[in-house]
Amino acid sequence: MRAIDRLTQYMQERGEAGRQEMAAAVGVSHVMVGRLVQQLTTEGVLQETGYAPSGGGRPEKRYRYNSAHASVLLFRMDEEENRGTLELLDMQGRLLEQQTARFTHLHAEILDGWLNTLTRRWQRKVRHMALYVPQAPVIHDLTAHLKQERGLNVIPISPTEALADRRSHTLTLLCRRGNTPHAVHRSAAELLPCPHLHMLPLPDRWETMDYSDHTLTEEMICRLIQTLTCILAPARVLLHCDYLTERLISRIRYNLSAKLKGMEHTPRLHFRSINSEQITRALRQAAIQQ
Repeated sequence: MRAIDRLTQYMQERGEAGRQEMAAAVGVSHVMVGRLVQQLTTEGVLQETGYAPSGGGRPEKRYRYNSAHASVLLFRMDEEENRGTLELLDMQGRLLEQQTARFTHLHAEILDGWLNTLTRRWQRKVRHMALYVPQAPVIHDLTAHLKQERGLNVIPISPTEALADRRSHTLTLLCRRGNTPHAVHRSAAELLPCPHLHMLPLPDRWETMDYSDHTLTEEMICRLIQTLTCILAPARVLLHCDYLTERLISRIRYNLSAKLKGMEHTPRLHFRSINSEQITRALRQAAIQQ
């Protein structure tokens, strides 16, 4: 990642800082950070906020991230309800406006009216559009249409990628009731999806599984983690799940301790309950950071 992109991301997350803090966070010299700050200020990404209190030396200028300098579009599709939502976000992930409707069949032209309304009303520069649509052929059609007709840079994203831990050698799993699990693995350099989990030799189908059967649910999750651990050898496994209970977590830990016994390096297990609102927030943050 370029230094200017690292600085932009740092200020996006921090909100306000001085040049010394920026230089230390990004890992560049004070001369270089001065040039980067000047460029970002000219582009409207950063704004001066005044001077920090002086400790006797020359006071330092402070800058804040201008979340209004551009915007991002996020389109996400809910397969279960056949509902699509188009959102306009500022550059800190705050929702400015949204349009929602149900579709019997989603095609590219449906989005055109929404895009016209949002961009005309807000008159902001749209940096890119993030797209979450589970069906791969639809993603291809939408991406091609939006690039050709509107010149939009379209970035496919997924909830699992949005929730992925930033630390290397971490396997992130997302298990939601009635859905096939999804997983991504962050190696030392990049985030890699783990496709075709529905084809693993597990004892039942996730979509039709009886989640009140705790023994079956525990065994399904443990076999999935065991298989991916043997293939990928992660240092950490982070499980996001919308049906976790303390009892289920305890049973998974005990079951996996037996299944992974004898491995030279067993991963550390972390469990997090997740709901649809948290997934939406994660998608919004991922959309602005692409």
